[in-house]
Amino acid sequence: MKAFPISVTINEYGKKIRAKAQKGERLKEILLREGVSFSLPCEGMARCGKCRVRFYGGAPIPSVYEEAFLTEKEVSEGLRLLCRCVVYEDCEVEVFRDSEYMAIETIESSAKEINLPGAYGIAVDLGTTTIAAALIRKDAWHTSKEADAHKRGTPGYQVLRTASCINSQRKYGADVISRISAAEDSSVLKELSSLAASDIESLIKELTAAEGISFEGKDADLKAITIAGNTTMLNLLACRDVSGLGRYPYKSDYLSLERMSSDIILPNIPDIKLMLLPGISGFVGSDIVAGLFALDPESEEKFFFLDLGTNGEMAFYDGEELRVTSTAAGPVFEAGGISKGAASVPGAISHVKIDGTDHHVSYETIGNKPPMGICGTGVMEMVSELAAKGIIDETGLLSQEYFEEGFPITEDGRIRFTQQDIRNVQLAKAAVLTGAKALLQGKVPDKVYIAGGFGTNIRDENITKLKMFPKEFDGKISAVGNLALKGTALFTAAVLGGWEEETDAVRKLDLITKAAKLTELATMDSFDEDYIDAMNFEMDQEDLYDL
Repeated sequence: MKAFPISVTINEYGKKIRAKAQKGERLKEILLREGVSFSLPCEGMARCGKCRVRFYGGAPIPSVYEEAFLTEKEVSEGLRLLCRCVVYEDCEVEVFRDSEYMAIETIESSAKEINLPGAYGIAVDLGTTTIAAALIRKDAWHTSKEADAHKRGTPGYQVLRTASCINSQRKYGADVISRISAAEDSSVLKELSSLAASDIESLIKELTAAEGISFEGKDADLKAITIAGNTTMLNLLACRDVSGLGRYPYKSDYLSLERMSSDIILPNIPDIKLMLLPGISGFVGSDIVAGLFALDPESEEKFFFLDLGTNGEMAFYDGEELRVTSTAAGPVFEAGGISKGAASVPGAISHVKIDGTDHHVSYETIGNKPPMGICGTGVMEMVSELAAKGIIDETGLLSQEYFEEGFPITEDGRIRFTQQDIRNVQLAKAAVLTGAKALLQGKVPDKVYIAGGFGTNIRDENITKLKMFPKEFDGKISAVGNLALKGTALFTAAVLGGWEEETDAVRKLDLITKAAKLTELATMDSFDEDYIDAMNFEMDQEDLYDL
Protein backbone atom coordinates (compact mmCIF):
# COMPACT_ATOMS: atom_id res chain seq x y z
CA MET A 1 0.00 0.00 0.00
CA LYS A 2 1.38 3.41 -0.97
CA ALA A 3 2.40 5.68 1.92
CA PHE A 4 0.34 8.80 2.55
CA PRO A 5 2.08 11.89 1.05
CA ILE A 6 2.58 15.00 3.15
CA SER A 7 3.77 18.53 2.40
CA VAL A 8 6.96 19.91 3.97
CA THR A 9 7.71 23.63 3.67
CA ILE A 10 11.43 24.26 4.14
CA ASN A 11 12.54 27.75 5.12
CA GLU A 12 16.08 27.80 3.75
CA TYR A 13 17.70 31.04 4.93
CA GLY A 14 14.66 33.13 4.04
CA LYS A 15 13.72 31.23 0.87
CA LYS A 16 10.82 28.79 1.07
CA ILE A 17 10.88 25.42 -0.65
CA ARG A 18 7.77 23.24 -0.76
CA ALA A 19 8.53 19.56 -0.92
CA LYS A 20 6.50 16.38 -1.06
CA ALA A 21 7.43 13.64 1.39
CA GLN A 22 6.18 10.38 2.78
CA LYS A 23 4.71 10.08 6.24
CA GLY A 24 7.43 8.73 8.54
CA GLU A 25 10.33 9.95 6.33
CA ARG A 26 13.50 11.31 7.93
CA LEU A 27 13.84 15.09 7.57
CA LYS A 28 17.51 14.91 6.56
CA GLU A 29 16.59 12.70 3.59
CA ILE A 30 14.05 15.28 2.45
CA LEU A 31 16.64 18.08 2.73
CA LEU A 32 19.17 16.04 0.76
CA ARG A 33 16.62 15.41 -1.96
CA GLU A 34 15.81 19.12 -2.20
CA GLY A 35 19.47 20.19 -2.23
CA VAL A 36 19.26 22.07 1.08
CA SER A 37 22.58 22.54 2.92
CA PHE A 38 22.85 21.36 6.53
CA SER A 39 25.51 20.12 8.93
CA LEU A 40 25.72 17.09 11.19
CA PRO A 41 28.65 17.87 13.53
CA CYS A 42 28.78 14.37 15.07
CA GLU A 43 27.95 12.63 11.77
CA GLY A 44 24.33 12.16 12.81
CA MET A 45 25.15 9.93 15.78
CA ALA A 46 23.02 12.04 18.21
CA ARG A 47 26.01 12.70 20.47
CA CYS A 48 26.22 16.50 20.36
CA GLY A 49 22.71 17.97 20.07
CA LYS A 50 23.89 20.76 17.75
CA CYS A 51 22.02 20.00 14.49
CA ARG A 52 18.95 21.99 15.47
CA VAL A 53 15.99 22.96 13.28
CA ARG A 54 12.83 24.81 14.19
CA PHE A 55 9.27 23.74 13.31
CA TYR A 56 6.56 26.38 12.91
CA GLY A 57 3.84 23.82 12.53
CA GLY A 58 3.53 20.06 12.44
CA ALA A 59 6.46 19.52 14.83
CA PRO A 60 7.02 15.81 15.53
CA ILE A 61 6.71 14.46 19.06
CA PRO A 62 10.10 14.97 20.77
CA SER A 63 12.21 11.84 21.03
CA VAL A 64 14.52 10.82 23.88
CA TYR A 65 17.30 12.67 22.06
CA GLU A 66 15.44 15.99 22.16
CA GLU A 67 14.67 15.39 25.82
CA ALA A 68 18.37 14.84 26.48
CA PHE A 69 19.71 17.88 24.61
CA LEU A 70 16.90 20.45 24.61
CA THR A 71 15.11 22.29 27.39
CA GLU A 72 11.33 22.09 27.76
CA LYS A 73 11.12 25.68 26.55
CA GLU A 74 13.17 24.92 23.42
CA VAL A 75 11.01 21.89 22.66
CA SER A 76 7.83 23.96 23.14
CA GLU A 77 9.24 26.54 20.72
CA GLY A 78 9.52 23.89 18.00
CA LEU A 79 13.22 23.04 18.19
CA ARG A 80 14.17 19.51 17.18
CA LEU A 81 17.37 17.62 16.27
CA LEU A 82 17.79 17.15 12.52
CA CYS A 83 19.75 13.91 12.74
CA ARG A 84 16.85 12.05 14.42
CA CYS A 85 13.87 14.03 13.14
CA VAL A 86 11.02 12.15 11.41
CA VAL A 87 7.99 13.97 9.94
CA TYR A 88 4.49 12.55 10.13
CA GLU A 89 2.24 15.40 8.96
CA ASP A 90 2.21 18.61 6.93
CA CYS A 91 4.79 20.93 8.49
CA GLU A 92 7.02 23.97 8.08
CA VAL A 93 10.62 23.80 9.25
CA GLU A 94 13.48 26.29 9.34
CA VAL A 95 17.09 25.28 8.69
CA PHE A 96 19.38 27.58 10.62
CA ARG A 97 22.20 29.31 8.83
CA ASP A 98 24.95 29.31 11.42
CA SER A 99 26.74 32.18 9.72
CA GLU A 100 23.86 34.51 10.57
CA TYR A 101 25.06 34.34 14.15
CA MET A 102 28.80 34.12 13.56
CA ALA A 103 31.07 37.14 13.70
CA ILE A 104 34.16 37.17 11.52
CA GLU A 105 37.06 39.25 12.74
CA THR A 106 37.80 42.34 10.67
CA ILE A 107 41.18 42.12 8.99
CA GLU A 108 42.93 45.44 8.83
CA SER A 109 43.65 47.17 5.55
CA SER A 110 47.15 48.45 4.84
CA ALA A 111 45.86 51.20 2.55
CA LYS A 112 44.35 54.60 3.21
CA GLU A 113 40.64 55.22 2.62
CA ILE A 114 40.36 56.64 -0.90
CA ASN A 115 37.78 56.46 -3.66
CA LEU A 116 39.85 55.87 -6.78
CA PRO A 117 38.88 52.93 -8.99
CA GLY A 118 40.93 49.79 -8.59
CA ALA A 119 41.08 46.05 -9.19
CA TYR A 120 39.09 43.71 -6.96
CA GLY A 121 39.95 40.32 -5.53
CA ILE A 122 38.52 37.70 -3.20
CA ALA A 123 40.51 35.99 -0.44
CA VAL A 124 39.10 32.75 1.02
CA ASP A 125 40.10 30.79 4.12
CA LEU A 126 38.58 27.35 3.61
CA GLY A 127 38.37 26.00 7.15
CA THR A 128 37.17 22.61 8.30
CA THR A 129 34.41 24.25 10.34
CA THR A 130 34.06 27.76 8.95
CA ILE A 131 34.71 29.33 5.55
CA ALA A 132 35.68 33.01 5.67
CA ALA A 133 36.07 35.37 2.72
CA ALA A 134 37.17 38.96 2.20
CA LEU A 135 36.56 41.27 -0.75
CA ILE A 136 39.59 43.50 -1.28
CA ARG A 137 40.47 46.37 -3.57
CA LYS A 138 43.97 47.04 -4.85
CA ASP A 139 43.87 50.74 -5.59
CA ALA A 140 45.17 52.28 -8.76
CA TRP A 141 47.72 54.55 -7.05
CA HIS A 142 49.68 51.62 -5.58
CA THR A 143 52.49 51.27 -8.10
CA SER A 144 55.34 48.84 -7.63
CA LYS A 145 57.59 51.57 -6.22
CA GLU A 146 54.93 52.64 -3.75
CA ALA A 147 54.47 49.03 -2.72
CA ASP A 148 58.20 48.89 -1.97
CA ALA A 149 57.68 51.78 0.43
CA HIS A 150 55.57 49.42 2.52
CA LYS A 151 57.08 46.40 4.22
CA ARG A 152 58.25 44.04 1.52
CA GLY A 153 55.58 41.54 0.53
CA THR A 154 52.70 43.50 2.09
CA PRO A 155 51.28 45.60 -0.75
CA GLY A 156 48.55 48.12 0.03
CA TYR A 157 44.92 47.13 -0.25
CA GLN A 158 41.54 47.84 1.24
CA VAL A 159 39.20 45.31 2.81
CA LEU A 160 35.77 46.33 1.59
CA ARG A 161 33.68 43.59 3.14
CA THR A 162 33.96 40.19 4.83
CA ALA A 163 31.58 37.25 5.13
CA SER A 164 31.59 33.75 6.55
CA CYS A 165 29.55 30.57 6.62
CA ILE A 166 29.64 27.11 8.11
CA ASN A 167 31.38 24.57 5.86
CA SER A 168 28.50 22.45 4.53
CA GLN A 169 30.80 19.43 4.42
CA ARG A 170 30.09 19.08 8.15
CA LYS A 171 27.24 16.74 7.35
CA TYR A 172 30.02 14.18 6.83
CA GLY A 173 31.70 14.89 10.17
CA ALA A 174 33.28 17.71 12.14
CA ASP A 175 36.94 16.77 11.48
CA VAL A 176 39.15 16.00 8.50
CA ILE A 177 39.54 12.31 9.41
CA SER A 178 35.77 11.78 9.16
CA ARG A 179 35.69 13.44 5.74
CA ILE A 180 38.71 11.55 4.47
CA SER A 181 36.92 8.34 5.41
CA ALA A 182 33.67 9.47 3.78
CA ALA A 183 35.52 10.48 0.59
CA GLU A 184 36.55 6.86 -0.06
CA ASP A 185 33.17 6.65 -1.82
CA SER A 186 33.71 8.46 -5.13
CA SER A 187 30.17 9.82 -5.19
CA VAL A 188 30.64 11.29 -1.70
CA LEU A 189 33.97 12.81 -2.80
CA LYS A 190 32.16 14.60 -5.62
CA GLU A 191 29.52 15.85 -3.20
CA LEU A 192 32.16 17.07 -0.72
CA SER A 193 33.80 19.02 -3.55
CA SER A 194 30.46 20.43 -4.67
CA LEU A 195 29.47 21.45 -1.13
CA ALA A 196 32.68 23.44 -0.55
CA ALA A 197 32.52 25.01 -4.02
CA SER A 198 28.90 26.03 -3.51
CA ASP A 199 29.71 27.62 -0.14
CA ILE A 200 32.58 29.62 -1.63
CA GLU A 201 30.49 30.67 -4.63
CA SER A 202 27.74 31.89 -2.30
CA LEU A 203 30.22 33.99 -0.33
CA ILE A 204 31.68 35.46 -3.53
CA LYS A 205 28.23 36.35 -4.82
CA GLU A 206 27.25 37.84 -1.46
CA LEU A 207 30.37 40.02 -1.29
CA THR A 208 30.34 41.21 -4.90
CA ALA A 209 26.58 41.89 -4.94
CA ALA A 210 26.86 44.02 -1.81
CA GLU A 211 29.44 46.27 -3.51
CA GLY A 212 27.95 46.17 -7.02
CA ILE A 213 30.98 44.38 -8.47
CA SER A 214 30.68 42.18 -11.56
CA PHE A 215 32.43 38.82 -11.85
CA GLU A 216 31.22 37.75 -15.31
CA GLY A 217 32.31 38.70 -18.79
CA LYS A 218 35.50 40.20 -20.22
CA ASP A 219 35.01 43.46 -18.35
CA ALA A 220 34.48 41.83 -14.95
CA ASP A 221 35.67 43.93 -12.02
CA LEU A 222 36.74 40.84 -10.07
CA LYS A 223 40.23 39.88 -11.23
CA ALA A 224 41.59 37.31 -8.78
CA ILE A 225 40.50 34.71 -6.24
CA THR A 226 42.92 33.12 -3.78
CA ILE A 227 42.04 30.18 -1.53
CA ALA A 228 43.96 28.89 1.48
CA GLY A 229 43.06 25.97 3.71
CA ASN A 230 44.41 22.84 5.29
CA THR A 231 45.70 20.24 2.85
CA THR A 232 42.64 17.98 3.12
CA MET A 233 40.17 20.83 2.54
CA LEU A 234 41.92 22.03 -0.62
CA ASN A 235 42.15 18.51 -2.03
CA LEU A 236 38.47 17.86 -1.33
CA LEU A 237 37.57 21.15 -3.01
CA ALA A 238 39.55 20.09 -6.06
CA CYS A 239 37.81 16.65 -5.94
CA ARG A 240 41.06 14.74 -5.48
CA ASP A 241 41.69 11.42 -3.80
CA VAL A 242 42.56 12.11 -0.15
CA SER A 243 43.01 8.52 1.03
CA GLY A 244 46.77 9.08 1.40
CA LEU A 245 46.08 11.73 4.02
CA GLY A 246 44.27 9.19 6.17
CA ARG A 247 47.16 6.77 6.64
CA TYR A 248 50.86 6.96 7.41
CA PRO A 249 52.96 8.74 6.13
CA TYR A 250 50.04 11.17 5.47
CA LYS A 251 51.34 12.52 2.17
CA SER A 252 49.74 14.68 -0.50
CA ASP A 253 50.80 15.03 -4.12
CA TYR A 254 49.46 18.59 -4.21
CA LEU A 255 51.40 21.03 -2.05
CA SER A 256 52.58 23.57 -4.63
CA LEU A 257 51.04 26.90 -5.60
CA GLU A 258 48.38 26.22 -8.24
CA ARG A 259 46.96 28.62 -10.82
CA MET A 260 43.82 27.90 -12.81
CA SER A 261 40.64 29.36 -14.22
CA SER A 262 38.03 29.71 -11.47
CA ASP A 263 35.41 27.60 -13.25
CA ILE A 264 37.59 24.49 -12.92
CA ILE A 265 36.61 24.18 -9.26
CA LEU A 266 33.97 26.95 -8.96
CA PRO A 267 31.69 26.15 -11.92
CA ASN A 268 29.42 29.17 -11.37
CA ILE A 269 32.27 31.71 -11.22
CA PRO A 270 33.64 31.71 -14.78
CA ASP A 271 37.04 32.78 -16.12
CA ILE A 272 38.60 34.51 -13.10
CA LYS A 273 42.25 33.95 -12.18
CA LEU A 274 42.19 31.54 -9.23
CA MET A 275 45.09 30.38 -7.06
CA LEU A 276 45.36 27.70 -4.40
CA LEU A 277 48.13 28.60 -1.96
CA PRO A 278 50.87 26.03 -1.28
CA GLY A 279 51.14 23.83 1.81
CA ILE A 280 54.05 22.31 3.67
CA SER A 281 52.83 18.79 4.49
CA GLY A 282 49.73 16.65 4.78
CA PHE A 283 48.80 18.29 8.09
CA VAL A 284 50.52 21.68 7.81
CA GLY A 285 48.54 23.31 5.07
CA SER A 286 48.34 26.54 3.13
CA ASP A 287 46.36 28.24 5.88
CA ILE A 288 49.52 28.11 8.02
CA VAL A 289 51.62 29.26 5.06
CA ALA A 290 49.22 32.20 4.61
CA GLY A 291 49.58 33.08 8.29
CA LEU A 292 53.37 32.96 8.03
CA PHE A 293 53.17 35.08 4.87
CA ALA A 294 51.38 37.75 6.92
CA LEU A 295 53.92 37.52 9.76
CA ASP A 296 56.91 37.78 7.40
CA PRO A 297 59.59 35.24 8.43
CA GLU A 298 62.21 37.46 6.77
CA SER A 299 61.98 39.81 9.74
CA GLU A 300 64.48 39.77 12.60
CA GLU A 301 61.77 38.94 15.15
CA LYS A 302 61.78 35.48 16.69
CA PHE A 303 58.17 34.40 16.80
CA PHE A 304 55.97 31.42 17.60
CA PHE A 305 52.78 31.07 15.53
CA LEU A 306 49.94 28.85 16.74
CA ASP A 307 46.66 28.34 14.89
CA LEU A 308 44.08 26.80 17.19
CA GLY A 309 41.08 25.65 15.20
CA THR A 310 39.80 22.20 14.37
CA ASN A 311 43.48 21.24 14.08
CA GLY A 312 46.44 22.50 16.11
CA GLU A 313 49.17 23.68 13.73
CA MET A 314 52.20 25.67 14.81
CA ALA A 315 55.46 27.18 13.61
CA PHE A 316 58.55 28.63 15.31
CA TYR A 317 61.00 30.98 13.64
CA ASP A 318 64.11 31.40 15.78
CA GLY A 319 65.73 34.03 13.56
CA GLU A 320 67.49 31.45 11.41
CA GLU A 321 65.37 28.30 11.15
CA LEU A 322 61.64 27.79 10.60
CA ARG A 323 60.19 24.66 12.19
CA VAL A 324 56.58 23.51 11.86
CA THR A 325 54.39 20.74 13.21
CA SER A 326 50.78 19.68 13.60
CA THR A 327 49.13 18.24 16.68
CA ALA A 328 46.05 16.07 17.05
CA ALA A 329 44.31 18.66 19.19
CA GLY A 330 40.83 17.88 17.87
CA PRO A 331 37.91 20.31 17.80
CA VAL A 332 37.94 21.22 21.52
CA PHE A 333 39.21 24.76 20.87
CA GLU A 334 36.00 25.33 18.92
CA ALA A 335 34.04 23.59 21.72
CA GLY A 336 33.70 20.37 19.74
CA GLY A 337 33.45 17.27 21.91
CA ILE A 338 32.15 19.36 24.83
CA SER A 339 28.74 18.29 26.18
CA LYS A 340 27.34 21.83 26.14
CA GLY A 341 29.78 23.20 23.60
CA ALA A 342 28.70 25.96 21.22
CA ALA A 343 30.16 27.94 18.35
CA SER A 344 31.21 31.55 19.02
CA VAL A 345 27.68 32.85 18.57
CA PRO A 346 25.49 35.19 20.63
CA GLY A 347 24.64 33.45 23.90
CA ALA A 348 27.81 31.33 24.02
CA ILE A 349 29.65 31.63 27.34
CA SER A 350 33.04 33.09 26.43
CA HIS A 351 34.60 34.03 29.80
CA VAL A 352 34.25 32.41 33.23
CA LYS A 353 35.19 33.15 36.85
CA ILE A 354 34.53 30.90 39.88
CA ASP A 355 34.31 32.24 43.42
CA GLY A 356 36.74 30.44 45.68
CA THR A 357 34.40 30.14 48.67
CA ASP A 358 30.97 29.09 47.48
CA HIS A 359 31.94 28.10 43.91
CA HIS A 360 29.50 30.64 42.46
CA VAL A 361 30.12 31.15 38.73
CA SER A 362 30.10 34.52 37.01
CA TYR A 363 30.38 34.53 33.24
CA GLU A 364 30.17 36.61 30.09
CA THR A 365 28.25 35.62 26.97
CA ILE A 366 28.80 36.79 23.44
CA GLY A 367 26.44 39.67 22.72
CA ASN A 368 25.30 39.62 26.38
CA LYS A 369 22.60 37.14 25.35
CA PRO A 370 21.11 34.45 27.64
CA PRO A 371 23.52 31.47 27.96
CA MET A 372 22.95 28.65 25.50
CA GLY A 373 26.28 26.82 25.65
CA ILE A 374 30.00 27.41 26.10
CA CYS A 375 32.48 28.27 23.33
CA GLY A 376 36.22 27.61 23.03
CA THR A 377 37.59 30.41 25.21
CA GLY A 378 34.95 29.69 27.86
CA VAL A 379 35.89 26.00 27.83
CA MET A 380 39.58 26.74 28.48
CA GLU A 381 38.85 29.33 31.16
CA MET A 382 36.40 26.95 32.82
CA VAL A 383 39.02 24.23 33.22
CA SER A 384 41.65 26.73 34.38
CA GLU A 385 39.24 28.06 37.01
CA LEU A 386 38.36 24.55 38.19
CA ALA A 387 42.07 23.91 38.70
CA ALA A 388 42.69 27.30 40.33
CA LYS A 389 39.90 26.76 42.86
CA GLY A 390 40.90 23.18 43.66
CA ILE A 391 37.70 21.71 42.23
CA ILE A 392 39.81 19.37 40.10
CA ASP A 393 43.14 17.89 41.10
CA GLU A 394 46.35 18.02 39.07
CA THR A 395 45.26 14.92 37.12
CA GLY A 396 41.96 16.55 36.12
CA LEU A 397 39.74 14.53 38.44
CA LEU A 398 36.62 16.40 39.57
CA SER A 399 35.92 16.51 43.30
CA GLN A 400 33.38 13.97 44.52
CA GLU A 401 30.69 16.64 44.87
CA TYR A 402 30.56 17.21 41.11
CA PHE A 403 31.89 13.93 39.72
CA GLU A 404 28.59 12.33 38.72
CA GLU A 405 26.60 15.23 37.22
CA GLY A 406 29.35 17.70 36.40
CA PHE A 407 30.06 21.20 37.64
CA PRO A 408 27.09 23.62 37.15
CA ILE A 409 27.98 26.77 35.21
CA THR A 410 24.50 28.32 35.15
CA GLU A 411 22.39 28.63 38.29
CA ASP A 412 19.67 26.39 36.89
CA GLY A 413 22.26 23.67 36.27
CA ARG A 414 21.23 23.36 32.61
CA ILE A 415 24.78 24.05 31.42
CA ARG A 416 27.31 21.86 33.21
CA PHE A 417 30.92 20.92 32.71
CA THR A 418 31.48 17.18 32.98
CA GLN A 419 34.39 14.90 33.77
CA GLN A 420 34.48 13.82 30.12
CA ASP A 421 34.66 17.47 29.04
CA ILE A 422 37.73 17.91 31.24
CA ARG A 423 39.36 14.80 29.78
CA ASN A 424 38.80 16.06 26.23
CA VAL A 425 40.41 19.38 27.15
CA GLN A 426 43.36 17.53 28.69
CA LEU A 427 44.00 15.62 25.46
CA ALA A 428 43.91 18.82 23.41
CA LYS A 429 46.01 21.01 25.68
CA ALA A 430 48.60 18.24 26.15
CA ALA A 431 48.98 18.00 22.38
CA VAL A 432 49.56 21.77 22.12
CA LEU A 433 52.06 21.91 25.00
CA THR A 434 54.03 18.90 23.78
CA GLY A 435 54.15 20.23 20.22
CA ALA A 436 55.20 23.72 21.33
CA LYS A 437 58.04 22.41 23.50
CA ALA A 438 59.24 20.19 20.68
CA LEU A 439 59.50 23.17 18.34
CA LEU A 440 61.10 25.52 20.87
CA GLN A 441 63.89 23.09 21.80
CA GLY A 442 64.70 25.29 24.76
CA LYS A 443 64.75 28.56 22.80
CA VAL A 444 62.67 31.62 23.71
CA PRO A 445 60.47 33.55 21.21
CA ASP A 446 60.14 37.35 21.24
CA LYS A 447 56.43 37.15 20.36
CA VAL A 448 53.73 34.49 20.39
CA TYR A 449 50.87 34.87 17.92
CA ILE A 450 47.71 32.83 18.46
CA ALA A 451 45.30 32.71 15.54
CA GLY A 452 41.96 31.10 14.82
CA GLY A 453 38.57 31.59 16.44
CA PHE A 454 40.01 30.69 19.84
CA GLY A 455 42.81 33.19 19.37
CA THR A 456 40.39 36.03 18.80
CA ASN A 457 39.10 36.28 22.39
CA ILE A 458 41.79 34.56 24.42
CA ARG A 459 42.82 36.20 27.71
CA ASP A 460 46.16 34.71 28.67
CA GLU A 461 45.82 35.67 32.33
CA ASN A 462 42.56 33.67 32.55
CA ILE A 463 44.08 30.31 31.62
CA THR A 464 47.26 30.28 33.71
CA LYS A 465 46.37 27.05 35.56
CA LEU A 466 45.60 25.20 32.35
CA LYS A 467 49.31 24.54 31.66
CA MET A 468 48.66 24.64 27.92
CA PHE A 469 51.60 26.86 26.94
CA PRO A 470 55.29 26.68 27.84
CA LYS A 471 56.66 29.13 30.42
CA GLU A 472 58.55 30.80 27.56
CA PHE A 473 55.20 32.20 26.34
CA ASP A 474 54.50 34.17 29.52
CA GLY A 475 53.67 37.82 28.81
CA LYS A 476 54.29 37.44 25.07
CA ILE A 477 50.95 36.20 23.71
CA SER A 478 49.03 38.29 21.16
CA ALA A 479 45.67 37.25 19.72
CA VAL A 480 45.70 37.88 15.96
CA GLY A 481 42.33 36.50 14.82
CA ASN A 482 42.08 35.03 11.34
CA LEU A 483 45.68 35.44 10.21
CA ALA A 484 45.20 32.91 7.41
CA LEU A 485 42.59 35.18 5.81
CA LYS A 486 44.82 38.22 6.22
CA GLY A 487 47.76 36.46 4.58
CA THR A 488 45.55 35.27 1.74
CA ALA A 489 44.30 38.83 1.25
CA LEU A 490 47.88 40.12 1.17
CA PHE A 491 48.81 37.62 -1.53
CA THR A 492 45.68 38.49 -3.52
CA ALA A 493 46.64 42.16 -3.35
CA ALA A 494 50.07 41.30 -4.73
CA VAL A 495 48.48 39.42 -7.64
CA LEU A 496 46.27 42.43 -8.39
CA GLY A 497 49.37 44.67 -8.27
CA GLY A 498 50.89 43.15 -11.38
CA TRP A 499 53.69 40.83 -12.41
CA GLU A 500 56.45 42.36 -10.26
CA GLU A 501 54.47 42.31 -7.01
CA GLU A 502 53.09 38.84 -7.69
CA THR A 503 56.57 37.50 -8.43
CA ASP A 504 57.88 38.91 -5.16
CA ALA A 505 54.94 37.39 -3.25
CA VAL A 506 55.48 33.97 -4.89
CA ARG A 507 59.18 34.18 -3.97
CA LYS A 508 58.17 34.75 -0.36
CA LEU A 509 55.80 31.77 -0.43
CA ASP A 510 58.57 29.61 -1.85
CA LEU A 511 60.90 30.79 0.89
CA ILE A 512 58.38 29.73 3.55
CA THR A 513 57.54 26.30 2.11
CA LYS A 514 61.12 25.36 1.24
CA ALA A 515 62.66 26.64 4.46
CA ALA A 516 60.08 24.99 6.75
CA LYS A 517 61.37 21.91 8.54
CA LEU A 518 58.66 19.48 9.60
CA THR A 519 58.86 18.03 13.11
CA GLU A 520 56.99 14.74 13.37
CA LEU A 521 56.01 14.46 17.02
CA ALA A 522 55.07 10.78 16.91
CA THR A 523 58.64 9.82 15.96
CA MET A 524 60.21 11.56 18.98
CA ASP A 525 61.53 9.15 21.63
CA SER A 526 60.20 11.25 24.51
CA PHE A 527 56.83 12.09 22.97
CA ASP A 528 54.65 9.64 24.93
CA GLU A 529 56.22 10.56 28.26
CA ASP A 530 56.03 14.31 27.55
CA TYR A 531 52.43 14.02 26.38
CA ILE A 532 51.26 12.20 29.51
CA ASP A 533 53.01 14.73 31.75
CA ALA A 534 51.43 17.59 29.76
CA MET A 535 47.93 16.31 30.57
CA ASN A 536 48.33 17.43 34.18
CA PHE A 537 47.41 20.87 35.48
CA GLU A 538 49.43 23.45 37.36
CA MET A 539 48.37 23.40 41.00
CA ASP A 540 49.41 25.50 43.99
CA GLN A 541 50.13 23.68 47.25
CA GLU A 542 47.08 25.28 48.89
CA ASP A 543 44.94 23.99 46.01
CA LEU A 544 46.16 20.45 46.63
CA TYR A 545 45.52 20.87 50.34
CA ASP A 546 41.93 21.93 49.68
CA LEU A 547 41.32 18.70 47.80
